[in-house]
Amino acid sequence: MRSLYASSLSRLLNFLLIAVATLLIAACGDSPTATPLPPTATVPPTATAAPTSTPTIAPSATPTTQATSTPTALPAADRAFVPVLCYHHIREWEATDTEDDRAYIVPPAKLEEELKWLKDNGYTSVSAQQVYDYEINGLPLPPKPVMLSFDDNDDNQWTSARPLLDKYGFKGVFFIMTVTIDKENYMTADQLKQLDKEGHDIEPHTWDHHMVTGYTTDADWQQQIVEPKKTLEDLLGHPTPFFAYPFGIYDANAAQKLETYGYKGAFRLAEVMDDTVKPQYALKRYIANGYWTLDQFETVVTGGWE
Repeated sequence: MRSLYASSLSRLLNFLLIAVATLLIAACGDSPTATPLPPTATVPPTATAAPTSTPTIAPSATPTTQATSTPTALPAADRAFVPVLCYHHIREWEATDTEDDRAYIVPPAKLEEELKWLKDNGYTSVSAQQVYDYEINGLPLPPKPVMLSFDDNDDNQWTSARPLLDKYGFKGVFFIMTVTIDKENYMTADQLKQLDKEGHDIEPHTWDHHMVTGYTTDADWQQQIVEPKKTLEDLLGHPTPFFAYPFGIYDANAAQKLETYGYKGAFRLAEVMDDTVKPQYALKRYIANGYWTLDQFETVVTGGWE
């Protein structure tokens, strides 16, 4: 009897030990994970000239990982107007300036008024690459994008435009005639390197501003298109794949040459010249006119003159 009792007691103890272990294991399985759950992911807003709604919130893909996704490309028909402005001289008007000259000369106070308006109205400056990625590939831009470009390498872009861009938190795209580098009244190589270091965009604008429709020899293309790109890339240490046509004028031959010589895109002025050109070699800009009122500036930026 004692043997039978001992055997029964032993089996009971084993059963109790197994039950306790099972409960402990189950309890461990229900304990909180050491890694906290990630916050919900914000869907990137679509790129429009003005935000149309509050960005929606999507749940994370899994309980324990942050949701990531590749931005969805917008169809061409859904891509909104992106203002691309072309400034030249940033200085006061002088008595010797003609009426035509003054259209290309924006006094610093007027530039500040325009930049303040952009800042107050929520605009964000974008680079040539961002404009290209949006216009050609449909990749999103920040809400209210604007590209602020400056042509020809004038030194007043350094002394007058740069401080104002810094003041209002904008970056510029500077299209450089490379013959002018280190010359009197123009920016120096060190200044261009500093602009690049500060996050501004430096791109070619020919060697000496001759129109691309007038080149007749391979030597012309080498001097005006190939060598300026190499000069800036050697100076900055990275590619400079975008171009601004002098006077905004281009044709199909020039666009093909730019593609051949490794340019990804080019900017024209508002007038359409050749519908057969690939769109990346006919990106549109608007001259920032020294005569504009602030209302006219607003009209251009918001697409009213599109």
